Amino acid sequence: MGDKHVLAKELFNTFRSLQYRNYRLYFIGQLLSLSGTWMQQVALSWLVYRMTHSTYLLGVVEGASLLPVMLLGLLGGWVADHSRKKDVLIVCQLVAMIQALVLALLTFNNQIEVWHCIALALLLGTVNAFEIPTRQSFLPQLIDRKDLVNAISLNSSIFNGARIIGPAIAGLAIPFFGEAACFFLNAASYLSTLIAYILIKDNNGNGQADAAEKKAIADGVKFILNSPTIVRLIFLGGVISLCGMNYNVLMPVFASDILHGDVRTLAMLRAGAGLGAFSAALLLASRGKGEFLKVNLGFASILFGMSLFAFSLSSQYWLCQIIIVFVGFFLTSQLSGGHSLVQLAVKDDLRGRVLGIYLIVMMGFSPVGSLIIGWSAAHYGAPVVVSACACICMVAGLVYTLWTRRDKSSSEDY
Repeated sequence: MGDKHVLAKELFNTFRSLQYRNYRLYFIGQLLSLSGTWMQQVALSWLVYRMTHSTYLLGVVEGASLLPVMLLGLLGGWVADHSRKKDVLIVCQLVAMIQALVLALLTFNNQIEVWHCIALALLLGTVNAFEIPTRQSFLPQLIDRKDLVNAISLNSSIFNGARIIGPAIAGLAIPFFGEAACFFLNAASYLSTLIAYILIKDNNGNGQADAAEKKAIADGVKFILNSPTIVRLIFLGGVISLCGMNYNVLMPVFASDILHGDVRTLAMLRAGAGLGAFSAALLLASRGKGEFLKVNLGFASILFGMSLFAFSLSSQYWLCQIIIVFVGFFLTSQLSGGHSLVQLAVKDDLRGRVLGIYLIVMMGFSPVGSLIIGWSAAHYGAPVVVSACACICMVAGLVYTLWTRRDKSSSEDY
């Protein structure tokens, strides 16, 4: 009986943010929508590689989806602080749905070309430049501050749970129905977030927008420069964004050329990374605290680099499938933990702008990394490039750890 009581208490602690009605609606809508997003990502990368067999073009398409974030992330953060967030999010979902429908129709009618993929990736990236900082600054309005780390970690679990569901569906659908089926399903999945946002009660109205009215984008930069914690997080996040996260660009190469598989191999590898990431997100939801995250993010980055290095050296499918779970686990531990620390450190009236800047680093550096990694893999091979990126991530994690210990006496707000 005692064990059941402990288990029930642990489950409540892990999922306690679901007690809030608004967050429950958000949670369900995001889970369905993000599953569609991951279906599209697997299908699009496989489609591009099937048409071109070019690692460089894989990098170009990936970079095209992230470049607008780098260019427009600050503006997106400013809009998040000055607009009614629900309205911005609804418009973003509608545009993203149209993007997926166009991609689906072009593919279904055998009219798709690489330039279409690049153009539509640019459009989706532009949507994300406004949607992501708005959604992330909207999240604290759905729960009490005491449950913020839990809500962010559960949000990460949605994202990474979708990384299991979406690729698994894509791996089954593409051999039988083609890539277009995944794009159609992704377009339909946006309905879930649209319904959720409509049903969510906007308790805060435009209060925060009014408070931010006289604030400029530069105020977000000043706040970051005066926060040692956020500066360290931006350094570590920048390195992970530039080098670590872009291993995904080369996954079709590993699946096809190194492991001699097909789209199902690619889907299983992505699902394996999603399983590890989902586990990390649930662990953070249950145990994550500000000081714990601050101290251990560096170790997570080091272990991520070690796992990625081991993956790059393996040429056996079963071993790659095991290792990729650890890659996903430690990468999400770093990403979700870093995001939680930024959310805890930032002021409400600056949240959109600070998250916009953080978004530029976390997603905006990726286009540069995608192009470099795609070009390098074409010249030196995917395993060599991934190995080098893994080593850089390990060094960055060590630097962060030493930097944090040196500044441990500094007082930060959590």
